[in-house]
Amino acid sequence: MKRIIKYLYIVLITFSLIGCIDSRSSLNYSSLSEYEEQRINMLAEVSKSVVAIKTDQGHGSGLIYQREGSIYYVITNHHVIEDGGEMSIYFGESKEEIDVIDFVSSSQLDIAVLRFYSDDEHSVYYSKAINDELIINLVRGQDVYAIGTPENLSRFNYITQGVISMETFDYNGISNLALMHDAELNPGNSGGPLFNLSGELIGINVAKIPTISTNDGEIPAEGLNYALNISEIYIRFLKFLSDDDFIDVERKPKLGVSVQNLDYFVENNIDSDLTFPENTSGVIVLGFDESRDAVNHLEIYDIIIEMNGIKIETIEDLSDVLLDGQFGDTYEVVVLRKNGDVFSEYSFTIVLS
Repeated sequence: MKRIIKYLYIVLITFSLIGCIDSRSSLNYSSLSEYEEQRINMLAEVSKSVVAIKTDQGHGSGLIYQREGSIYYVITNHHVIEDGGEMSIYFGESKEEIDVIDFVSSSQLDIAVLRFYSDDEHSVYYSKAINDELIINLVRGQDVYAIGTPENLSRFNYITQGVISMETFDYNGISNLALMHDAELNPGNSGGPLFNLSGELIGINVAKIPTISTNDGEIPAEGLNYALNISEIYIRFLKFLSDDDFIDVERKPKLGVSVQNLDYFVENNIDSDLTFPENTSGVIVLGFDESRDAVNHLEIYDIIIEMNGIKIETIEDLSDVLLDGQFGDTYEVVVLRKNGDVFSEYSFTIVLS
């Protein structure tokens, strides 16, 4: 009898485990609307050329619009790159990012063009305003679509939809430089393209009005977004660019790590399974620039606690130690690294490269 009960128990457990396997079929979406199908197909196509631009200060968005041999051109905003230092092009998780080699920009027009070198194939958007020198006419009320990377890179090529609210608007004191639309924009969208329903590039998103002053004080604004008119940008800037206008991006000596203060990381990752020693201060490694030396020694989630004998508790401490560093300088870096359930100290010699 016990054997029978045991056998039945095993059978029930087996069936329970089998029941946990998701055996459902998937249902593909098929649009019943010609308009919706056109929009879906258009956005899938133009998104291939939209990128994010990473700088030392953050990120913005951009569009690959031209190729000459192995040199690719990306259009974005001046304010995305003006304090950026080194820059790289981010294509999403499917490809490795590529360093920007040089750039040209106009602060008055708030526009910039970056160039990167690659032997690989990258999707290049064909703009009739740029390549065919056509003026793209705008109509109030026509659909528009903004593509970019708001907030952080996890929202790469996020899409918002709206309509043109004003076909022309002055921007930075320049008549008719911009248009206004209500496709929502957020920090990180700057430099990203604005398309119409036909997939034509009509603008480069540049700014939004966040608040409005009223008799009752400041209130949040909605739908007051600017894009630079691509036809105006072409005739005022892109048409006259030459190789002599571009400025080389200066590489600076760096460890090559992306870090956060440990206390901030712990506070903002409460759902994480990661645990750290109590009363520990330092900076936690979250990523690498693979062209630098740190990737050869450190690991993700290492905690940097000391450099050249100086205690490291914050990113500011790390920056102070590296302030006068030159290419070829070496730094003794001490980290806490977790092995199993135990954190141990490790020391590495890292070259600024």
